[in-house]
Amino acid sequence: GLLMSIAVFPGIFLAVPVGLVVNKYGFRLLGFLSTVLVAVGSFTTALANTFITAMFGRFILGVGGAFIIVGMPTVIPQWFSHKDLGKAMGIYGTNMPVATITAFPISTILAQDFGWHYPFYVGTMVALITALIFAVVIREGPLKGERRPVGVEEVKRAVKNAEVWKASLVWMFFNTAAIAFLSWAKTLFQDFKGLDPFYSSIMASVFMYVAVAFVPLFGWASDRSGRRKPFMVAGSITMALALVATAYASSLSLLLTLMVLGIAAATVPPIVMTIPPESLPPNLAGTAFSIVTLCQNIGITLSAPLGGYLIQTTGDLSLTFFGMSLFSFAAAVTALTLKNK
Repeated sequence: GLLMSIAVFPGIFLAVPVGLVVNKYGFRLLGFLSTVLVAVGSFTTALANTFITAMFGRFILGVGGAFIIVGMPTVIPQWFSHKDLGKAMGIYGTNMPVATITAFPISTILAQDFGWHYPFYVGTMVALITALIFAVVIREGPLKGERRPVGVEEVKRAVKNAEVWKASLVWMFFNTAAIAFLSWAKTLFQDFKGLDPFYSSIMASVFMYVAVAFVPLFGWASDRSGRRKPFMVAGSITMALALVATAYASSLSLLLTLMVLGIAAATVPPIVMTIPPESLPPNLAGTAFSIVTLCQNIGITLSAPLGGYLIQTTGDLSLTFFGMSLFSFAAAVTALTLKNK
């Protein structure tokens, strides 16, 4: 558990400083170096023969990841105006579900057949290839604005921007609910619904597969309609209701409920990512996305322990899913306070 969470901690403590660095220097060189850092961290972990070395490797990986998570979304508003930002962020928003769907089965097979070191060797190669692609492909766009030192007053203005914080809190609540579900769904389906391990795993992954297909669609729809807030509010409420319904569904109704859950969850990522660049000028995008990343990592860090706590204290499937759903309801309430249309 500590090895898993140590890679997330840098994203909490370094998010705001990383945002300031991205504001000042841009992300082209920093993105390349941070991707190389991910490769170094992965390779160090692969070679580790002690717990301390593995921790060190994971920490290095987390530092590189913190730069990538904060910096990468700052490039997108440099190429797309506000009226097209939803479509672009919708495509960008598929990164986590696609990566999760791809990485989990591959790493499981590699670990079972060749040992736990091999997923990290493969991760090292993937990171190095990504760094090369990044260096060749990524350029700063025509909408980047003037690259100049950002003053203290400008940073204060960014940090005090209520819309960015509201969107970030929606993202935190969303991640808490979504990752808690993904962390415990398989176990809950086995223990409370009596499903076999393979079928439980398939049902738990329906959420991600469906979300991948719909995230770009909702990004496009928000651009087309010129509205952002209704998607987040309706999606978060529907997600909460689907989580509650999952406890009572079985067989075909369970599959349909999980599909609704995935569709509802797909409304949030593209909208959350459009609000910071719409609320602040391009030279403050690093600070804006550092707040988003800070809240995201807090939500991720809390999610699995929260799910475990609900299971342990209630011993009840419906109460566990109801507890998760409260975070989706909190996301909907927070989204209602946004001034964005």
